[in-house]
Amino acid sequence: MKLNKLLRALRADQRGNVLMIFGFSLVPMVFATGMGIDYARAMKAQTKLNAAADAAALSAVSQTMMNESNKAACDKAQAMFAAQARAIPGVTLAADAPVISMKDADGVVLKCADASDSSGASQSRTVTVAYTGTSDNIFAGILGWATLPIGGSSDTYASVAPNIDFYIALDTSPSMALPTTSAGIKTMEDNIGCAFACHSNKIENNVKSGTGHMNKLILDNVAFALNKGDFGTGSVTEKGSCKTTNKKGQCTEYYYDTYSYTVIDPSGRYVFDNKPYKSGTPSSCNVSNLDKCVYNGSPTTQGQFADSYWYALNKGLTLRVTDERFAVRDLMDLAVSYAVDNEADYRAALYTFDHSTNLKEIAPLSDNLTGSGGVKDLTSGIDLVVVNDKAGNGRPPNGASGSEYLFTSFQSILRAFSPGGTHPIPNPGLGTKTSGDKPQAFLFMVTDGMSDENIGSGRTRAAMQQAQIEQCTALKARKIKIAILYTEYTYESIKSDEPGQREIARKAIQGDGQKSIAQALTECASPGLMYTVKTDESISNALQSLFSKALAAARIVR
Repeated sequence: MKLNKLLRALRADQRGNVLMIFGFSLVPMVFATGMGIDYARAMKAQTKLNAAADAAALSAVSQTMMNESNKAACDKAQAMFAAQARAIPGVTLAADAPVISMKDADGVVLKCADASDSSGASQSRTVTVAYTGTSDNIFAGILGWATLPIGGSSDTYASVAPNIDFYIALDTSPSMALPTTSAGIKTMEDNIGCAFACHSNKIENNVKSGTGHMNKLILDNVAFALNKGDFGTGSVTEKGSCKTTNKKGQCTEYYYDTYSYTVIDPSGRYVFDNKPYKSGTPSSCNVSNLDKCVYNGSPTTQGQFADSYWYALNKGLTLRVTDERFAVRDLMDLAVSYAVDNEADYRAALYTFDHSTNLKEIAPLSDNLTGSGGVKDLTSGIDLVVVNDKAGNGRPPNGASGSEYLFTSFQSILRAFSPGGTHPIPNPGLGTKTSGDKPQAFLFMVTDGMSDENIGSGRTRAAMQQAQIEQCTALKARKIKIAILYTEYTYESIKSDEPGQREIARKAIQGDGQKSIAQALTECASPGLMYTVKTDESISNALQSLFSKALAAARIVR
């Protein structure tokens, strides 16, 4: 009886179940924890291998390796990965790990296993380092699960900064003699009657028409170059109105006015010489010891005038054509800085184009960008605009005939840079440091884009013609990139001109039924390399921005 009661009490007592359940569950809990440790070890190993793959991929696209062959880059990546993978315990890599492949600038995929020593340096390179393998298990191995699979990959892209030759052509035609600021344009309009600093033949018209601009020049104490042999500053005294008269009304004493002058060019290029007196001094122009005289109010006895370009320079106005000089100087400093940073070699040549020479070499192609006698120094030899010729009613001289209008001849410029031209640009290479490779080539043009030349049916006075756009296309087909800084042609350039000329230029600006200047220059330039600089903006800053865009484009090889 007592025994049965004890058994029933024992069966009803459940206080030891927790311990029994824990005992039964202890084994799987230990294995679960162990497998977690195995998995953590596998993930840690995979993270280290991923880092090894990253390092291997980066080693193949370092600045040094970009100048080596694909085979050399493959070997470098292989060695880098192997060195780091060996230091990771408990890992077994697949027999073919790592699998390294490369894609070059032309999109050709190459497996490193197939690379040969004959493969050259690459302008750009995409490297993929992939691996698979296993991580050894400790706890899971007791259950027959000996390893965990691991794997990963790394993709890296780089392009080498190429060696580049820059051919810089500056528009120095008369239309570039426009002030760079709105204030400068207003100064020219208020005092000369024309914003352009090139219309020297218009000065006489202004004087004859009674607008008084020449008198303003005198009253404004702006210098006259009264004697082309002078250089520097001086003064001249001119007899003015009567101060004292006698009883007969005859003048016995005169007022004398003294005017200062400055000669900025001993050649007299900046001086418009209208009607010099060959000998003697007419009584109406009482200037001692000089065979020329300033304007004295009588249209029939005009002597020498200061032209509008000379006036602008003496007033200290910055013109587009003068600002180009400083822009190129600044650009050479920037180019040297980029060359050091990019470990690349840059050379530059400098030219100007205008109506008298069409294309003139200022500095031959050279790697001396900023040193003594280098391209920066030689910018001082840039001829500024040659003032228009009065005898030809503003037409500049051109060759023996003097009959052709070639103020801005894009046909001549582009022909000069083409094969058979006077300054042909050689066929470029990829710009790599591989033996036998040649630098890339860029043609930089700074221009207001107004074509003024005889092509086909006559004088253009319009945007660049289709035939010249095709010349640009031919240069680009030879892998020469064209970058254009467009100094925007504006209404201020033409509003003081004749109505017919204003209408011609308006169409060129707006593209009324034809290509606009901006559109034509965009078609001439390589994609993304037409940059516009407007009035009151810095030509130097704009040229540097265009240069930076060109360097970025140089890394993209198609």
